[in-house]
Amino acid sequence: MREDNGFSAGRTGGSEPWRVCLLSSSGRILGAGMLLAESTVLTCAHVVQALEKEALSGQHLRVRFVGLDGMPETRAEVRPGCWVLPSADRRGDVALLDLEERFPQVPGAPLVRLGVVRDRAVHTYGFPRPHDHGLWVNDAVLAGPAGEWVQVNSKLPGERVRRGFSGAGVIDKATGAVLGMVVTEYTDEQVGTAFMLPVEVIIRYVPEVARWVGPPPRPPSGPLIVLIGEIGSDVLPYLLAQVRRERRVAQRVPGERLAAIVDATGRTAEKVAEDVSAGISTEEVTTVLATTPEAVAVAVTGIDAARAPEEVLTGTVKPLVDKGATVLAQFAAPDSPGLRLARRWENERNAHGLERLALLVDMVEHEEERTRELVVRLGSAMAVPGRSADLRLRLGALRSAGERIEPGRVRRALAGTERDAEAAWRELGRLHADLGVRGARHDELHGRLRGYNAKATSAGLMEDEELAELYRPAMAALTTRPDEPEAAAGLVERYVRAVRRRLEGA
Repeated sequence: MREDNGFSAGRTGGSEPWRVCLLSSSGRILGAGMLLAESTVLTCAHVVQALEKEALSGQHLRVRFVGLDGMPETRAEVRPGCWVLPSADRRGDVALLDLEERFPQVPGAPLVRLGVVRDRAVHTYGFPRPHDHGLWVNDAVLAGPAGEWVQVNSKLPGERVRRGFSGAGVIDKATGAVLGMVVTEYTDEQVGTAFMLPVEVIIRYVPEVARWVGPPPRPPSGPLIVLIGEIGSDVLPYLLAQVRRERRVAQRVPGERLAAIVDATGRTAEKVAEDVSAGISTEEVTTVLATTPEAVAVAVTGIDAARAPEEVLTGTVKPLVDKGATVLAQFAAPDSPGLRLARRWENERNAHGLERLALLVDMVEHEEERTRELVVRLGSAMAVPGRSADLRLRLGALRSAGERIEPGRVRRALAGTERDAEAAWRELGRLHADLGVRGARHDELHGRLRGYNAKATSAGLMEDEELAELYRPAMAALTTRPDEPEAAAGLVERYVRAVRRRLEGA
């Protein structure tokens, strides 16, 4: 499961602050990379290899954070054992770097693991000459696997993925999740084709990267609760009941922090903004809004009776929602001024949530497939939970709802389905990890048993009946119960000790 690299709290530092540029000490740009955690950067092995000759003359690798204000910089070196050069048949090309300094405040790249990746719109950021400060490619599409690598097609005319993009994260446009890393381009300049290494394949070469794989990032905006009709004089209990309802479905942040309740009736947008600011000006709430804004709730009532309802929405409500706060917006009637704009924002946020849910369901399906493959390899009778079919049905129902269903109902159903999808993904991840440990233990015991059997055979003990009586049940336990290696561990050790005694006695 993904380690905490600050992503959930990383709301500052610009867009995708994990993006880095790799340079030689002389300032020559080598390629791109991604911060995974405080002091770990992922890039291509061939990018770092380009420094090899210069390194002999005492030069070093520099890492510059291009996604942060001021572009801080530090030195780096390759982590031992985390270096896989590319092969001619489109395989490999991975390196992990250790930074000289730590950057705990910078969120890491939100890596996600998928199976066959195709037909997704992506963007990426690299450093082709002469663009030393970087360049975006915004309209690329994943065409499908080409060996281990995945083909990336850029739309022409326009910017394309080319030399200088190696090591850059390939980012899903709909969710912001990192699906892989650019490894090479197709050198024909008339064809906008390049290749990426998916996260799944990166992990096969450098298993340590699995520590930083997680679910796709959540949209930073908070829920907008639109209420139509009169609330009454007792606004506070009503607001808190609505907020609890939202959080009971999403199950994200315990507790509640009420920042402000403001009546916009007869007021200008500027006055409403001032009243909201006054309501959240305490040090505690201001801190919460900056760090865990999902714990902040604000109510703005009587919006349709304000002097400029849409200005209240755009100047006060939308900025709070964009920061992640829960905002309740109250209107008197279904035809109230400003209600259409608020509904549009609700529907847009639901659409983003559906994109994230779709990616989550793909991830659950992939976890099911690879866990079933491991179960088969181990010869286990274990049943792998199959939640993806139900989740895909629920996703389809939410998509078909469109704007026919009240957006609040869609929002709550979406939050509940997201919660269930994340729980299924985590459960499968734990199961796969447990099976992997059992498989490794089985292989260790099997190798130990066969190794000592070979020693006994070489020493002329092949016909030794006592050893044979110990060998057969050990091998049978490993063969019939491969997913329960500890059941064979004692039998294997008995055989090993007996062989040692025979050899020492000889």
